[in-house]
Amino acid sequence: MTAQRTAASSVATTLTTLENLIQLDTEATVGDLDLLVNVNKHAAERYRAMADAAVGLETDAEYLKTKYAEVNKYIKQVDELDERVGDLEKIVKELEEWTGELEIKVRRLAPPKR
Repeated sequence: MTAQRTAASSVATTLTTLENLIQLDTEATVGDLDLLVNVNKHAAERYRAMADAAVGLETDAEYLKTKYAEVNKYIKQVDELDERVGDLEKIVKELEEWTGELEIKVRRLAPPKR
């Protein structure tokens, strides 16, 4: 009978040890799963923040497009004025050249001073 008790005691000890092992393994797995849940929650929060930022950027982009359209008409006006100023500068240069030529001709035609 002692052999049976020893065998029963060994089986009971083995089952208790196996039960403890399974319990610890389950607790470790639950801990890992809890950690994954927390990581996923933080990732979801970050993605929500990024999505909000993207919406804000989209709104800002639309605002900047409208402002650029408003400013663009003035840019075109400045470009036209710049082109006109360039044309006027060419005309002034031609007039200065003609004036110089006329001064030379007038000096040739004028009687010498005594």
